[in-house]
Amino acid sequence: MTKEGSPSFVPIPELIATFDNDGTLWCEQPVPVQLYFALDRVKALAPQHPEWKTKEPFASLLKGDMKTALAGGDHALLEIVMATHAGMTTVEFEQIVKDWIATAKHPKTDKLFTEMTYEPMLELLAYLRASGFKNFIVSGGGIEFMRPWAERVYGIPPEQVIGSSIKTKFELRDGKPVLVRLPQLNFNDDKADKPVGINQHIGRRPIAAFGNSAGDQQMLEYTQGGSSTRFELLVLHDDATREYAYGPALGMPTPKLGAFTPALYEEAKKEGWTVVSMKDDWKQVFPSEPSPVTAIDILLEPDATMLQHSETNNARLLKVFPKGFALDATHRPHVTMIQRFIRTADLDKVYAAAGKVLAGANVNGLKLEGFKYYYIPSGKIGLAGIVAKPTLELLKLQQDLIAAVAPFTVATGPSAAFVTTPDDPVIDPFLIDYVSTFVPKSSGERFNPHVTTGVASREYLDTMLAEPFEPFTFSPAGAAVYQLGQFGTAAKKLKEWDLKP
Repeated sequence: MTKEGSPSFVPIPELIATFDNDGTLWCEQPVPVQLYFALDRVKALAPQHPEWKTKEPFASLLKGDMKTALAGGDHALLEIVMATHAGMTTVEFEQIVKDWIATAKHPKTDKLFTEMTYEPMLELLAYLRASGFKNFIVSGGGIEFMRPWAERVYGIPPEQVIGSSIKTKFELRDGKPVLVRLPQLNFNDDKADKPVGINQHIGRRPIAAFGNSAGDQQMLEYTQGGSSTRFELLVLHDDATREYAYGPALGMPTPKLGAFTPALYEEAKKEGWTVVSMKDDWKQVFPSEPSPVTAIDILLEPDATMLQHSETNNARLLKVFPKGFALDATHRPHVTMIQRFIRTADLDKVYAAAGKVLAGANVNGLKLEGFKYYYIPSGKIGLAGIVAKPTLELLKLQQDLIAAVAPFTVATGPSAAFVTTPDDPVIDPFLIDYVSTFVPKSSGERFNPHVTTGVASREYLDTMLAEPFEPFTFSPAGAAVYQLGQFGTAAKKLKEWDLKP
């Protein structure tokens, strides 16, 4: 689809993927997240509305009785939203949402709601983005509720968020132009209106669409109705142990909101839509779960000579690309020997096997020559470093390490196999592929021993590579196993060895 010349090739501007949010990208049970936001807003505003103590649905909300509050259906929901989401400017509302989402937690897991995103879907978003797709959220949730945090959590900018909205009007307040949120529904982005919203906001029919409930059915139908290759997927929540199980498809319980009906299940089978079982198809549900796989780097730690050259180059790259990384405790300069995905339960066996190899090699006695810069391209940027010439001794050491850890390796791993941060929870798909194929693509005759020094634009790195490079000699000062982080950095030390004779 993304390969020019292929029969199914689609030009980049047409690579549009649409995702429902609640139940597709993050947990929506026992009720959607925005309802918890509304509940907290009702509590905060209650002193200004004494009548809410006896007026439904507010009286039930103040008692924490969601079931009774939602018994009024769409009318009750609309009344709650209008009372809690209107009466302020768009800027004020954005700040209210940002403050709330920063600390709000799921009532069952006590995790931040933003930690209740689905790891496989985060990786899918990253993969599609790296492949040239533009990802859109198309949700029944509030458009201005999602926009303040969607880019941080999903990598989806505000202009690519489509959702339900209330009316706004332009005003001058204290001489400043503002938009004021009114207690009137503007657009309900659900069910048959999802394709309407897609047409209004995007102007192109999606190539791929992802949902989880009957509210997404028409979006998937609209996507399938286009010419050329299309893809539709539904997430089936059938894992009561790790998340929730609800349908009522396949005889599972019927939820208050977000139903996956038997009729939707039958249509998916009839139309050839992919139905993903959370229980059977997802090895991991949430990013914060311990990963059964760990991405490791068995590496050599360089001496002071290489450290000085690396730090000098890193400082240079940070000046032109401040979003890069500094060489510090979480980004240690090193020469990678092998990168592999390892079963986490076998890490101690890996340490023992690798340690035996290192103990039998004269690692500190190796003399290596740094002789040029290089970089690995990734879109418009590149990951740069200093290359060392591979010696016969270094190549033998690598092959011995590969053989030693081979019994404990697996083919690939998720983002959770790496060290990540809440602000950057998804690993670049190119890095996952790089680790998966390190053997054989980066070993043996293809081994490119180097010390990674930073990130910059490819244009700048091309200029840097064209400059004269003065070779220097260095030696390993130690060896260790690290868990890999973003950009393939040595992010967390797991094991080190004393290599002194």
